[in-house]
Amino acid sequence: MKIHDLMSELIANYFKTHLGLTQTESANLQKRYYQDYGGSIRGLVLHHKIDALEYNRQVDDALPLDQMLSSDANLRQLLEGIDKSKVKLWLFTNAYKTHGERVVKLLGVKDQFEGMTYCDFAQQPLICKPQPEMFAKAMKEAGVQDVKNCFFIGKLFFLDDGGGNPKANLEQMILR
Repeated sequence: MKIHDLMSELIANYFKTHLGLTQTESANLQKRYYQDYGGSIRGLVLHHKIDALEYNRQVDDALPLDQMLSSDANLRQLLEGIDKSKVKLWLFTNAYKTHGERVVKLLGVKDQFEGMTYCDFAQQPLICKPQPEMFAKAMKEAGVQDVKNCFFIGKLFFLDDGGGNPKANLEQMILR
């Protein structure tokens, strides 16, 4: 089973157990929260007042990543090949810090990054991607002053302005 599939299963089980939903209701609400908020956790916190740290323990931290991930020599070589005098490598995740740290440690690339911005499940209000405040937080923590010097790599579908320029849309989001 893939990590994403197992995580989806754990999230669905959380919805069923803690919200008393059927499998279908759980899948529909999970999909809605992902579309509306970029992830289930924010919808759960906003609408159901769940304990985000407990959710993390039962979902992200419950993943048997040590059985699913291992050191990735190709990824390490790719990251080592980046000129770090020109580029600051910074992790940016919607997960809580324990999950982000565990992933890069298991992949054997933790030392390749200068830091990490994560969704802080211990703080209220909960700020996650795609909220503009989360991108501003990442820039501040990484010491980046100008969004033009920022490159967010990953799924940027929620930033795309339809013109194929997610970076321009990101600038509009952060600067509003």
